[in-house]
Amino acid sequence: MANNHQQNQEEGAFQLSVTRKEPTLVTPADETQKGFYFLSNLDQNIAVIVRTIYCFHSENRGNEDAIDVIKDALSKVLVHYYPLAGRLTLSPEMKLIVDCTAEGAVFVEAESDCRVSQIGDITKPDPVTLGKLVYDIPGAQNILQIPPLVAQVGSIPF
Repeated sequence: MANNHQQNQEEGAFQLSVTRKEPTLVTPADETQKGFYFLSNLDQNIAVIVRTIYCFHSENRGNEDAIDVIKDALSKVLVHYYPLAGRLTLSPEMKLIVDCTAEGAVFVEAESDCRVSQIGDITKPDPVTLGKLVYDIPGAQNILQIPPLVAQVGSIPF
């Protein structure tokens, strides 16, 4: 699959186009704990931005209500994983902590003009393709300007 992807890009035949809607916030479905969530020393040393891509396909259902189902599920999950709905900040000791504000996860709905098979090996996507499939917070200069959870959910036909 990767060779086909590379060949298409070299020939200029494949150009991934992703249309995004405006980002929204998905807040926890119920009240969550407030206050500071202190990260471990290990978390302090490995605080990195992880960019991931998940694809799913259903033989029984189309994508008509997938966005609403995912948003609803995320809202329910954020009740239990409430720090992901907060914001990163620094403690007076200059340690990374999460301010559990329940502001919510950034959620972006997207749609592409290609099939998953055209993208190639998504376990090793090229930076240009990855940049279109994963949403980055515009203007963010450091990890403190990025919410702990940012999700771009899109419809890409198989």
